[in-house]
Amino acid sequence: MNTQLHTEGASGRAAETLSFIQLRSPAKINVFLEVHEKRDDGFHELETVMLRTSLHDVLRFEATTSEELTIQLADHSESAAAATFPLDDSNLILKAAYALRDHAHTRQGAAITVNKRIPAEAGLAGGSSNAATTLIGLNSLWGLNLPGQTLHDIAATLGSDINFFVEDCPAAVCTGRGERVVPIQSTGSFHFVAVQPACGNSTPEVFRRLSLPGVDERSNVCDTATALQSGSTDQLQNVSFNRLTQAARDLNPEMSKLMRAMNQTTNRTVFMSGSGSTCFVIARNHREAGRLKARLQHLDCRWLAAFKVE
Repeated sequence: MNTQLHTEGASGRAAETLSFIQLRSPAKINVFLEVHEKRDDGFHELETVMLRTSLHDVLRFEATTSEELTIQLADHSESAAAATFPLDDSNLILKAAYALRDHAHTRQGAAITVNKRIPAEAGLAGGSSNAATTLIGLNSLWGLNLPGQTLHDIAATLGSDINFFVEDCPAAVCTGRGERVVPIQSTGSFHFVAVQPACGNSTPEVFRRLSLPGVDERSNVCDTATALQSGSTDQLQNVSFNRLTQAARDLNPEMSKLMRAMNQTTNRTVFMSGSGSTCFVIARNHREAGRLKARLQHLDCRWLAAFKVE
């Protein structure tokens, strides 16, 4: 993660206490997602490959003299991403901040400002990324020095996908609810063009519509991991997979219509990230990603972006 730190002390000399810390909070994209049986806790066992992308929010954590925890949007947040962004305790940022503070038995406060760019209900894990970035940022701001495993333990209590961002790796195979993370050493450069329809997807509703595959019908994550390790865009194109796609298309006709239009315009297979509603195509390089994005500009959608794995 790109980090900006600032320290201040008496007479302008640097001190050990941070005044503020600013971090990128990246979006993820799923290039593989298989769903297994339901667990005792009510969640499905997942097997997925997540990639950290250049698309990101920016979170600024500023030290305060009170124990209050506050959150606000930066003035230059993108309106589409910020429209449904909660500023109360339902926000995962504040949930993560309170969980970290309770674990550390501290009453320090912080003023948190979010430059929001990652759209909600998009399958890009913007909320989960924000929560992980909060754990990392406040751990530094407050001088807690908690080890990575402790942050992982806290993250696992807050929700799926958060542990991937705590691990802070470009690519990983994630299992369980997403809390078990095994990094992949990917090579090469992977680029994507993503589109979000006007209507987002409810993750619980997508799972309710899912028909689970038989054991012998499940896709193998190893092929996707191998494609990333080889750096082959064509190979990744051939093996990317998301078990939730059909259920999401049944739930969201607008998304299904958009996927057909993307396929017709680009002549590429169109994939879905997470439980949607973001759909994407894989580009061979930065230049091609720009061309594909330009060709998709005419589509009726809420959001369109090109980004890469980083």
